[in-house]
Amino acid sequence: VMIKNTHKVSLVVVVFTLVFGGSSAAFAHNSTTGQEHRSNVSNVVRELRNVAGQPSIGDEVRQVAQDEEDSAKRVEEAMDKVEKAGKFRTVFIGTDYKNLGVLRSELVKTQNAIDRLTKAMERAIDINVKADLQEQIDALKAIQAKSEAFIEDHESQFSFLGWFVRLFNR
Repeated sequence: VMIKNTHKVSLVVVVFTLVFGGSSAAFAHNSTTGQEHRSNVSNVVRELRNVAGQPSIGDEVRQVAQDEEDSAKRVEEAMDKVEKAGKFRTVFIGTDYKNLGVLRSELVKTQNAIDRLTKAMERAIDINVKADLQEQIDALKAIQAKSEAFIEDHESQFSFLGWFVRLFNR
């Protein structure tokens, strides 16, 4: 009888540790936050506006800069909402799939911005402008990769009812 109870207690301790102990597998968080994302995008936007003085590509680059600035605000809000969900809620109900969907939508918009900047870079005449645009495209790709990692980290978090909640959020 003592052996059976010991195994039950051990199982309870393991489950409790995984759920409430902050196991890295259950609660792996990327270091990217909404504020960090917005700050990184602001740097890219500032540089894009500096490049936007070129006559053949200026309007396109200015529009991309404005779109990315607006997107950064939405991404910051969505990331903050996902991050603010408590561990208890996340373990039992699951992550905030609605705001992760918002983030995925914004990632598609960022990819479109990268494509637009790539086409503008091809039209640019000045080699320095091309180099500046390539640098900002690379920066946007890095920001996009961090955002994708953030989404994947939060989607893969352990939860007891997350599969059930996900059915209704699709």
